[in-house]
Amino acid sequence: MSTTQISRRYASALFELIHEGSKIEDDLAKVAAVAATDEVGAVLDCPEYPAELKCSIIIKATGGKVSGEVERLVGLLVERGKACLLPEINAQVEEMIHLAASKLDAEVTVATSLNKAMQDKLCKALVSSTGKQVRLTVSEDQSILGGMVVRIGDRKIDYSLRTKLAGLRRALAS
Repeated sequence: MSTTQISRRYASALFELIHEGSKIEDDLAKVAAVAATDEVGAVLDCPEYPAELKCSIIIKATGGKVSGEVERLVGLLVERGKACLLPEINAQVEEMIHLAASKLDAEVTVATSLNKAMQDKLCKALVSSTGKQVRLTVSEDQSILGGMVVRIGDRKIDYSLRTKLAGLRRALAS
């Protein structure tokens, strides 16, 4: 198993903790910065030093005050000989946080205008299906006859009456 896969597993678990309300981002960044230094890296790679010493070196180098979750993570990684993955785990957690906070732009084309209540309902449906915040842009195009066409990123979801009629026409013609 590659180190990226291993780091991703730890990062996913930490991201879940953060998502549940644990404030461990700063502490994780501190221990990752300490583990990334050459001096600490040399100690972590040396099998002669016991795991408790390695763990205490990382914790004390951060100022000695880290959350219990991060301290347990460091202890677990040191015991398993994977403390060198701390910077990679931190980078993946930061990326997950960034992606979760990002907003998607959704362009919706409808035949007739949507009232505010319908726009809100559509926005909520898109948020629940994508899991991200959605910024909605609504435009009108009477040529679609009815329904809607939704574009989110590179995806296009076509629920227009024009497309359904064209499909029915093709089906009847064959």
